[in-house]
Amino acid sequence: MSDADRARANFERFARGEPIPVEVGEIERELSSLWQQASQTGGGASATAVSRAMLWNLVVPTRGRQGLEKTKALCDAIAPAVPVRAIALCLDDTRVGQPLSATIDSNVVSQPGGGRVVYCEEISLIGPPGAEAHFGAMVRALQVPGVRTATLWMDATMPSALLARELLPVTRRLIVDTGSCARPMELRDLEVLASRALPRPVADLGWLRLGSFRLLFAGLFDPPVGGGPLRRATRLAVRYRAGGDVSALLVVAWLGLLLDWTPVRAAETAGGGIRFQFQRPVGAPVQAFLVPSAAACDRSAIVGIELDDGSDQYVLTRTAVDEAEVRLPIAPPRTVKLDAASDAELCVAALGPRGRDPLFARCLAYAARLWSLELDAAGSRR
Repeated sequence: MSDADRARANFERFARGEPIPVEVGEIERELSSLWQQASQTGGGASATAVSRAMLWNLVVPTRGRQGLEKTKALCDAIAPAVPVRAIALCLDDTRVGQPLSATIDSNVVSQPGGGRVVYCEEISLIGPPGAEAHFGAMVRALQVPGVRTATLWMDATMPSALLARELLPVTRRLIVDTGSCARPMELRDLEVLASRALPRPVADLGWLRLGSFRLLFAGLFDPPVGGGPLRRATRLAVRYRAGGDVSALLVVAWLGLLLDWTPVRAAETAGGGIRFQFQRPVGAPVQAFLVPSAAACDRSAIVGIELDDGSDQYVLTRTAVDEAEVRLPIAPPRTVKLDAASDAELCVAALGPRGRDPLFARCLAYAARLWSLELDAAGSRR
């Protein structure tokens, strides 16, 4: 195959969104050649037009071939709303002793009538464990100049040094996913990473998943109810699906922070949950319970929130994956719809204005503080 035929074949694969293996040191040169061909091809009367757009450099560390496939699918889904140059950094345990390799491909969006528009490209760097020491330099070399860089840290098991030492210096927005934490201890690791990222904006896909549920619960205290029950609260219960401890902690942290509750102690409950005690500026202590539940739920993991002010209860309980029941003392129960967003939609939101929510970083620090309450002599948290 001649060089011209090989270049033509690579362009056809690129336009179809298929990965093309390239030498690590030839990534930019190969991309420039492909885009030059795309520009020339797009000028023909019968050719498919292509255009290149880029609002972010998006760096996504991941682990293993399966993780890389999920990352590529996520970037494909993000591209129509927010075109990015995606740089996937994959650590593959099966490649021990092998050199760093790379592929390039495009995000192709089909248009009515069969046309395609190539919005942007994806670069995948794959290496064995230990290759993360080289990823920072590669990312600096592959950034599109003048375009902001965001790092999407969705796997809490990735080496923290990769983010702290290699990626944060070039990152202008950090996006984490507390929903990926397999256990609450990983929450503290994320909080440390997020605190190092400041003053850069820190967004969380898990926090955004909780958005509709938090908004509905806050709406229980709109007029005519008002905020009195929140100020008089004596008991809070957050019901969550097993494995959603971190989401439940964030909900308690959200209310505790906004209502100025001071964490005092914690204890494990007989049902496998946790009981927290808070002091507040005025009034008796508040008890907050994390209660595991087997009810149907979406990826937010929150099944229900109940608040008791000593005389009345204010309850938001999920009755289906996309529905919840609202119960107030002043009205009969009613059913409301719940919005559910895909990871791609959440990433688009995190790259936009909703990714600049300063309340999240404060809630993350508060949640880590809750989990850091020490065990007392009886084995319960305090």
